[in-house]
Amino acid sequence: MFLKYKKLIPFYIVSIIILLFIVMPKIVKAADDDQDGLNGADEIAIYHTDPNKADTDNDGYNDYQEIYYGYSPIRAGKIKLSSLDSDQDGLSDAWEIRLGTDLLKTDTDGDGHGDYQEVLSGYDPKTNSNQKISKAINVDIKTQTLSYFFGDIELDKFLISSGIKSMPTPTGDFNILKKVPVKNYGGVGFNFYYPNTKWNLHFTTGRWGYYIHGAYWHNKFGQPMSHGCINVPYNKMEKLYAFAQIGTEVIIK
Repeated sequence: MFLKYKKLIPFYIVSIIILLFIVMPKIVKAADDDQDGLNGADEIAIYHTDPNKADTDNDGYNDYQEIYYGYSPIRAGKIKLSSLDSDQDGLSDAWEIRLGTDLLKTDTDGDGHGDYQEVLSGYDPKTNSNQKISKAINVDIKTQTLSYFFGDIELDKFLISSGIKSMPTPTGDFNILKKVPVKNYGGVGFNFYYPNTKWNLHFTTGRWGYYIHGAYWHNKFGQPMSHGCINVPYNKMEKLYAFAQIGTEVIIK
C-alpha cells in the first residue's frame, strides 16, 4: 500500500510547484515591494503608481504620503487629487480613489455607464449591479461641518454656516424634497436680499422652508451666519447639488 502511494509523491510535488508558479506572482503583486506603504496590487489597479518605485513622480515624496495628504502621486508638483479628473469622466481623482474606481478608465465596471453618472444615479460604479447605494448628508451644528456619503464612503467634508442663535437651523432627520437650481432669498419685508443664489436643496417645510444652498455673500464658514438655512461655499455646493437626489437623507444634529 505504501509503495502504491509512494509512486504518487512526485506527482504531488510537481503539482505544488506548478501551483506556486501560478500563485506567487499574485502574492508578489499584493506585497509592498517598494516599501512605500501601498499594497502593490492597489498601486496597479487603483492608483496607477509604480509598485516597484516608492516615488512614482520623482517629486521627493513617496506615493503613500502624497495620497494621504491629498496630492497626486503620478504628477510631479503639489497637484491636488481633488482638482484632477484624469479620465475626464466627471469624478475627481480624489473621489475615484475613495470609491475604488479606476482613475484612468471612465467606465470601471464596463457596463456602458460612466462612473460619475452611476454615482449620481446611486449605483455602484465598480460592479454591474442594479442594487441602489444609499446617500446621506450629515450636518454637525456644533462643529459647523457638513459631510456627505455614498454608502459608507465619505466623499467630502467641509465647513458650513448654520442659523444664528435667534434663527437656528432645525435639527433631526430629513430628506431632500426638491432641487432648485437658482433661488432668491429675502426681499420685501426682510432685512436681506440674496438674489440668484445657486444650488439649493430643499430639506424641510413648516413656517419657513429650509435649504442647503451656496452662499456668495460671506466667507465666514465655520460659524453660524444664516437665517436657518445651511450656507455652503460655492466651490463645494455645486458638487453636492449634483450628488444629492430627491429623497437623499439629511441628518442634522
